[in-house]
Amino acid sequence: MALVDIPLFIIDHSGSILGVIALSFAIFLLQQTEWSKKYGSIVGFKIGPQNAVVLSDYRHVKELFDKRGGIYSGRPEQYAGQQIICPDNIHMLLAQYGPTWRLMRKAMQGLLNINAIDALHPIQLAEATQTMSHLLDDPEGYYDHIRRYSTSVILASVYSQRGESFQSPKVQNLYNSQYRFSRILEPGATPPVDAFPFLRRLPEFLSPWRTEAKEIRQIQSSLYFNLVKETKERRSKHDLEPCFIEKLLDDQEKNGLNDAQIAYLGGTSMEAGSDTTSAALLTFVLAMTQHPESLKALQAELDRVCGTDRSPNFDDLDQLKYTRACMNEVLRWRPVAPAAVPHMLTQDDTYEGYVLPKGTIVFINAWAIHMNESEYDEPEKFMPERFMGNKFGCKNQDDSDDHRRITYNFGAGRRVCPGQRLAENSVLLNMAKMAWLFDILPISSEPIDTSIRTAFTDGVLIAPHKFPVRFVPRSEQRINVIQGDLERAKKFFARYKE
Repeated sequence: MALVDIPLFIIDHSGSILGVIALSFAIFLLQQTEWSKKYGSIVGFKIGPQNAVVLSDYRHVKELFDKRGGIYSGRPEQYAGQQIICPDNIHMLLAQYGPTWRLMRKAMQGLLNINAIDALHPIQLAEATQTMSHLLDDPEGYYDHIRRYSTSVILASVYSQRGESFQSPKVQNLYNSQYRFSRILEPGATPPVDAFPFLRRLPEFLSPWRTEAKEIRQIQSSLYFNLVKETKERRSKHDLEPCFIEKLLDDQEKNGLNDAQIAYLGGTSMEAGSDTTSAALLTFVLAMTQHPESLKALQAELDRVCGTDRSPNFDDLDQLKYTRACMNEVLRWRPVAPAAVPHMLTQDDTYEGYVLPKGTIVFINAWAIHMNESEYDEPEKFMPERFMGNKFGCKNQDDSDDHRRITYNFGAGRRVCPGQRLAENSVLLNMAKMAWLFDILPISSEPIDTSIRTAFTDGVLIAPHKFPVRFVPRSEQRINVIQGDLERAKKFFARYKE
C-alpha cells in the first residue's frame, strides 16, 4: 500500500491544534479520518514534543498490534489518570505493559474464559427479562432501563449483587464515578501536562483539574473497596452466589494479587462492561427507529425461530444469523469506542519504510476502519445484510483472514478487551428479546439525528444522546410471556443482594 509523506502537525505554545482536541474528541476523531483520506491510512502528527500516529486501516492494526504486540502494548503517559487517580499501575486499562499488568491480565483471563462467561447466561437472561418488563411498564425511561441492565449484570457476576433500578445507589455511584473518570481521561480535559510536565507544578488554585482528579480517586477507590468489603462479609457468612471477586479472593495466594489490585480488577470489569453494552443497545434502538425494514427482517427471523409462545433465549442464538448481523452492523455503523484507548510503542520500530521512535503514541481509528469505502459498500448506511454473506461485512468475499477482526470496538493486540464475549452475549440477547416483544418506532415522521458529531456523547466511549422513541408491544400474548418469564426470574433474583 502506497503512503504519502507523513504530515507533522506541531502544537505550539498558542495551542492551535490542542484547542481543537479540547473542543471535542469526536471532532478530533473525524479530523483524523479526513487526514487518512488525504494523506493515507498512516498519519503522523505531534502533540507538543510527543510523536503520535493514527492507524486507519485494519491491515496496519493487524501487523503492528496483533503481530508485534510485545512492543505496541504500552500506554502513553497520563498524569491525571496514572499518577493521581490510579497510581502504582493499579488500573489495568491505564497500567504500563509489564509484570504488574501481566499479573492482572492473567487473573482477568482466568475469570473470563469461555466456560466462565457462558456460566453467566442465567444472570443475563434474568436481567434481560427484567429490562423488558421495565420497558413495558415505563417505556419513556428506556435510556436508564438499558443502562441499569448492563450494570446489574456486572454487579451480579463480579460481586453477587444487583441493581433493581437505575436509581439503586450502587448503579448511580458507578455511573457518576465512571462519567467523571472517562471525562478527565479525554484529550484536552486537562492542560497538556504530559507534553509539558512543568504545568504539573502549577498551584492548586490554577489547576482545578487536579482537584477533580483527587475527588475522582476518592469516589472510585471508596466504591471499589466497599464492594469487595461487602463481598468478603457475605462470603464469611456463606451468603454468596459464585462471583468473580470470590474467585479472586479464594485464589489470592496463587494469583499473587494484593487487595488493591483485586478491588480495581472488579472495578475495571464494571467500568468496561457497563458502558460498552448499554451504548451498543442504545445504538441498536436508534438504528431501528430509522430502519423499519431491518426491524421487520429481524422480527421475521425471531418469529420463525421462537414463535409467539416463548421469548428468545441463549439456546436460540446460533440460529439467529440476522440478529448477529444486526449486532455486527450496530458496532460497525456507530462503534462505541471509535478511537479506543491509545497504545504506546516501547522500542524503536520500522514499518513500511517509516521509522517509529520509542514512545510514539499509536491510535486505532476504528471509525475510519469501519467507514472505509474501499472495504464496505455505502459504509455510512445501516445495512445488516452486508454481514449475511461475509463475516467481515466487506466487499471482498474472502473471509478467511484469521487476523482480521469483525469489529475494532474492543481494541486489538495484547490489550484487546477480554470481556468481548460477555458483552456480545448481552447485546445479542437483549436485541433479540426487544425486537421479539416490541415494534420500535419513532415518535413522529421527523427523522432522528444519528450523526456521530451531534447525536452522540463525546469521549473515548460514545453513546447516543436520549432520543424520542416508542416501544409498542406486538401482542398481548407476548406481554403475557414476558410476565411469566419475570415471575421465574424473581426467584432467581432472590439469591442476589440488592
